[in-house]
Amino acid sequence: MTDSPIINLSGYRFVHLDDTQDIQQRMKQALSDIGVQGSIMLASEGINVSMAGTEEQMIAARNWFNEDSRFAGLWLKQSLSRLVPYRRLRVRVRTEIIAFDGQDSEALQAQRPQAPSISPDTLSQWLDEARDITLLDTRNDYEIVSGTFPASVHMDIKHFRNFKAAVTKALEAGTLDKEKPMVTYCTGGIRCEKAAPWLLENGFREVYQIEGGLLNYLETCGSRHWQGDCFVFDERVELTPELVPTGAGLCYHCQLAVPAGTQCRCQLGTH
Repeated sequence: MTDSPIINLSGYRFVHLDDTQDIQQRMKQALSDIGVQGSIMLASEGINVSMAGTEEQMIAARNWFNEDSRFAGLWLKQSLSRLVPYRRLRVRVRTEIIAFDGQDSEALQAQRPQAPSISPDTLSQWLDEARDITLLDTRNDYEIVSGTFPASVHMDIKHFRNFKAAVTKALEAGTLDKEKPMVTYCTGGIRCEKAAPWLLENGFREVYQIEGGLLNYLETCGSRHWQGDCFVFDERVELTPELVPTGAGLCYHCQLAVPAGTQCRCQLGTH
């Protein structure tokens, strides 16, 4: 895939934006002129970016982001594909760049303790050492089917907005222990930016998050301690631990990734 003409970039930044409508208009025009396709979320709390194009288009897009000090140097994780995994460019304004707290998201996030990040290599070392930690998967259940760390605790949720209730339920069931060190993870890191501080706010003693999420872990550590593939929210659907598309499709009934040339199990009545 090193000769692939398409570069996929994804990342986010929590930064106060008081002119989201203006940014939306300017960004959509600029990126459309460049020829970029993808999905970008804007909110008063920041920006969440997923976009794709040729190398020249991605350089031009990065340069445009760098012209605004609020987006300059935005960490955008990179992977390759043969085709652009988006049908169009969407730049949307939302209450949050990832749904979790609702209308008061920015204020609530600001008052929470910060959860430190650990590098992928540090997590891999901790797992090598069999440290007594809780590895908490904050993703949705259909993502976990594609791949996960076998040692993880899963919240069995359909949407991230259900995470808080799931944690409460897990505490009541004794699945989670507030005194045990915890590492949270998700695909690109943005969900953990919400989840980990909330966990600290609610009495968990020691909570870390993986720097850059699973995409950074797989790029750095490959399949060490990982089992399966990685679900992504674009038309690639799944990536191997080498961040190469698996060719899977998406079942729009149950959201599971479906291997190429096969039919989803939900259509066969098996789940």
